[in-house]
Amino acid sequence: MKFAIYSRKSRFTGKGESIGNQIDECRRYIMTRFPDAKESDIFIYEDEGYSGKNTKRPQFQQMMTEEEREPFDLIVVYRLDRISRNMADFAVLMDKLTKKDTSFYSTNERFDTSTLSGQMMMTISAAFAQFERQIIAERVRDNVYKLAKTGRWLGGTPPLGFHAEKVEFVDDSGEERRCCKLTENEEEIEIVRLIYAKYLETHSITKVKTYMMNSGYKTRLNANFHVSTLRYILTNPTYCTADIKSLEFFRSKDCDIADIDEKCNGERGFIGYKKTLTQNDDKREATDMSEWTIALGKHKGIIPSKDWIEVQNIIEGNSEKKLGFRQSHNSVALLSGVLRCKCGSYMRPKYYKANKDGEKPFTYMCELKETSKRQQCDCQNVNGRVVDKMVCDALLDYENDSGVFAKYVGEIAHIGSKNENIANLIKNQTATIAKKKKTISGLLRMAGDDDNLTAEYVRDEIAQLHKEIGEAENEIKRLERLKKSGETLSEAVNSTEEMLKAFKTGFDKMSVENKRTFIRKCVSKVEWDGENISVFLLDR
Repeated sequence: MKFAIYSRKSRFTGKGESIGNQIDECRRYIMTRFPDAKESDIFIYEDEGYSGKNTKRPQFQQMMTEEEREPFDLIVVYRLDRISRNMADFAVLMDKLTKKDTSFYSTNERFDTSTLSGQMMMTISAAFAQFERQIIAERVRDNVYKLAKTGRWLGGTPPLGFHAEKVEFVDDSGEERRCCKLTENEEEIEIVRLIYAKYLETHSITKVKTYMMNSGYKTRLNANFHVSTLRYILTNPTYCTADIKSLEFFRSKDCDIADIDEKCNGERGFIGYKKTLTQNDDKREATDMSEWTIALGKHKGIIPSKDWIEVQNIIEGNSEKKLGFRQSHNSVALLSGVLRCKCGSYMRPKYYKANKDGEKPFTYMCELKETSKRQQCDCQNVNGRVVDKMVCDALLDYENDSGVFAKYVGEIAHIGSKNENIANLIKNQTATIAKKKKTISGLLRMAGDDDNLTAEYVRDEIAQLHKEIGEAENEIKRLERLKKSGETLSEAVNSTEEMLKAFKTGFDKMSVENKRTFIRKCVSKVEWDGENISVFLLDR
């Protein structure tokens, strides 16, 4: 027979229900129930430092890959929530195991799907989970529709071209209430109009991005416009003038319309609700237009309905054309979303024609270099397979006294030797920022009073101080995360070491996706300066 033991713990504390204790308990159950079982029949999967809110964990995914390839006879866990705290995920798992005739047992709850009572409990649990999802979805629909009829802005960051303003209104029952509405920002609105005009001219979001970048246009946060940002602007109904033509367009897309026919006179804009959906991993994804609820906002329309609809038709047409091409799947590159160029931009994999051995060579290329046509960055590409191996070797060699982990430990120890209290460390960093900002103010005053102090010197000094302020702000963010997790600085070091140890132990059996998941969990970023690679653990 073939057995699997799965264990998980969110934090590396070495106390209580540790990974080792969970495995020992599960092993005792297997040996008691199946006396003829051998150690070689038991496969152990350990995820330490991972939350139970979803099943996106490297060792769990590795176990399920093995389950698909050659099913287990029995999977044992210490407690049900070691698998997931999400009943929907748990129901999906049970369905997969049932199809493979794999039994499941929890030593704590004595939940055993090999028995009729265990199967019955699973059916009841799945039914309640489905019922709960349906009830929640119905309540959300009712609440969204009620709010949509008011045309209010529900919060969050207002789209480019607007800011949120609190106003008073009278509801259907005659009571005075307060809500937020969108108010126009003329300077930003001109940028929005330019984006729409350029897209109607080029029919390409990438070309619009290149134009905006090389023309010096920035987002509200003083960053270059990204493709996803431009797509959000170009598909946002907030900018569309509300008239009969645009209303009919939304009806043709099966949107839920909030009783606004007689008010669509071309003066105001729309508000779209339920345009995104939060997934189990807290990521937000765009929903299909048929899921939207469309209401009349309290702001002016920005883009004529004719132009807005034409933009949607072009975007939809471009998407349909792409379906005719072979979709690219990143099944090789390990550092996607982690590797950054010296300019700060992400570097994405660029593949080339397969060689005689069937291997596809690839390099990582700076996104800014590509989109700006080398005008704003000219950093050379880096061999993908070489740099992937370099980073993996650096993580696997975590016991090296001069490696990336040793440097990380040294930095933590240096901070810890000053003060082990995280709250005080945050206070010290905040004071440092205030002091440097005061120094910048003093330099600016000196530049105005002293003719001998060159502008170049002041500029260089201020630039360095701004850099140091940025580093202090990043340190505060890291310390805040440590404070929130409840870990001390020494526990953070232990957590990182245990994670690297687990990576080294399971590296040879890991799939590319599992390796990529681990690297993203353990590594804050990898930097390429054109000649050298630097690896930063966690948020350092």
